[in-house]
Amino acid sequence: MLSILVCIKQVPDTQKALFDSKTGVIDRNSADNIMNPDDLHAIEMALAIKDGYGATITALTMGPPQAADVLGEAYAMGVDRGVLISDPRFAGSDSLVTSKTLYRAIAKLGAFDIVMTGCEAIDGNTGHVGYQLSEFLHMPLLTQIHKFRVSSGQAVIERLYGHEYQKIRVGLPVLITVGKTANRVRTPRLADIKTSADREITVLTMDDIGGDAREYGAAGSPTVVIETELFSHRRERVVFTGTVDEKVDHLIHRLKKQNILRY
Repeated sequence: MLSILVCIKQVPDTQKALFDSKTGVIDRNSADNIMNPDDLHAIEMALAIKDGYGATITALTMGPPQAADVLGEAYAMGVDRGVLISDPRFAGSDSLVTSKTLYRAIAKLGAFDIVMTGCEAIDGNTGHVGYQLSEFLHMPLLTQIHKFRVSSGQAVIERLYGHEYQKIRVGLPVLITVGKTANRVRTPRLADIKTSADREITVLTMDDIGGDAREYGAAGSPTVVIETELFSHRRERVVFTGTVDEKVDHLIHRLKKQNILRY
């Protein structure tokens, strides 16, 4: 039976969150917290593998105590185990320190055949963690996955890379990042939602995963926010004049210019 670990994250709803203009940090109390959208698709892929081949799924998250809420959501979806990495000494960790912390927690939990993350988190949008974690774990990383199957101890990946279609065979263990286009997330059953709050959550601290406090949090993070800016997107209104045929020609020309139509 396969062993799968999915890294998930609780993030503020960035459509409603505010930012500290001095530090550039999101005010996490200014909006409701949700599970990072890409991570939902990572869980869905793990569940699909479990349905097809049999697997145990561990959901791992790092954050303050309230981050346990996303583990309850993961339980409702169908994961088998929830683990929270939580310690005040981890506060302020950038993506590099977060990846290091996740790596040490994964090493503590045991060996996994497949490790998954979302492509990126909406509260930072760096997309770094999957790449950094693969280096820490010494696992091959595959992205932009279209299809995934397991055969004779190997993962067979179909992926779309720009205009290319690729089929890759790689030995397990492997780390993959999953985005919104990979699948459609299932809706949890009411019975599973009802029982998810009573499921046990394992909590790991710095004392459990090892290391020195100077390695973690803001003290150990090399990333510095230089400047932040708030902006909004506004659509430009374009009016085409002339006959219907002329308007269609203008529209097609504009779409090709914006590389929306390519033929």
